[in-house]
Amino acid sequence: MFEIKNENTLFRLSFIERVEEPEEPQEDLIMCWLEINGCNISLQCQCELTPYDLGSLKSRVSDFYNSLNRSEQPKPISFAPRMETFTCGFNLVEGSDLVGFTFTASPNVYDSWKLTGGIMIDQSYFPELIRGVESILTN
Repeated sequence: MFEIKNENTLFRLSFIERVEEPEEPQEDLIMCWLEINGCNISLQCQCELTPYDLGSLKSRVSDFYNSLNRSEQPKPISFAPRMETFTCGFNLVEGSDLVGFTFTASPNVYDSWKLTGGIMIDQSYFPELIRGVESILTN
């Protein structure tokens, strides 16, 4: 599970099932449940990810975290899966040890509305986020 929360906001991506493509494992569909709660708004929907999507997210989050550990200025990252039910990004807050996690969500990618939000986190979140993406990827 990939989860970021504070006292007011929750962003959670949980594994549901993997629909295997026997001849092309990289084309498997990994079905996930997306939950976003905050500011009296609650959004829940199913989204489709691929192993490539999740591998890319894991790699980007790992690179960002490794830069933080080396006391370097990490480059902001943004992630958009093939089916853009949600997007997200990380950016170091200038003059702070905090990281901004931003997201958009659109349960039906063909509708014209999006939910946009963000949560401030610290570096302690990253090891669990990386493990969470890996657990979804390997299910």
